[in-house]
Amino acid sequence: MLRKCKTVVVTLVWWTILVFDALIFALTLLFLPDRFRNGIALKTASALLLKTAGVKVRVKGMENVLKEKPQIFVANHESWFDSFVLSTVLPVPVTFASKKEMFKVPVYSYIMRRLHFICVDRERAREAVNSIDNATVVFDSGLSLVVFPEGTTSRTGELGSFKRGAALLAAKARVPIVPVTIIDTRKIRLRESPWIHFGLQVGIKISEPLDAYSMDRQEQQNTMKLIKAEIERNLKDGSDG
Repeated sequence: MLRKCKTVVVTLVWWTILVFDALIFALTLLFLPDRFRNGIALKTASALLLKTAGVKVRVKGMENVLKEKPQIFVANHESWFDSFVLSTVLPVPVTFASKKEMFKVPVYSYIMRRLHFICVDRERAREAVNSIDNATVVFDSGLSLVVFPEGTTSRTGELGSFKRGAALLAAKARVPIVPVTIIDTRKIRLRESPWIHFGLQVGIKISEPLDAYSMDRQEQQNTMKLIKAEIERNLKDGSDG
């Protein structure tokens, strides 16, 4: 009973802070340059939401993040909290590729546009590719890009198929890919559930960068298969201890 009461209180507090955090963040975006929006401002807003939920993040492989050049972080997608965790722990300013449905959410859609989120249409392959092609502009402003190649969160924790869009963009923009494994964020808030579970520890494993230059279509698909296999190994290692 006590645990349920705690969950209810934490959930009410967290959603309230989310609303105020989003409104204040949206206002600050009017006055900040890109690198501050996607760097300090996004990191601070995301860290507040993690702290409110009592989330502790264990990070391995931080040395694999490239500090002096843009990169594409390719990560599995467990939860809505993934973007908060990555925005908080990654030491470089980032933006995200996001499904087009999210661009219809009031306030949040404004924030996404101000942060140069890339709209991806999962239902129309040609438009999705065009969106990814246009994403190269984020690198010109010094931002790195986070891509969730599964396209949506997993209901079971099992990995979905990894689409090749990230490898295609990496080849076109001539930027490296950095695989990222996200562990246990789905336990904070289960998919389609409003409840926030307080005080959980999650993991981030950052793998070595991959050279994605000059890859043809088959090589791009093979690269995404290799990344998926790497993330699957890291998830297994994380669950084992």
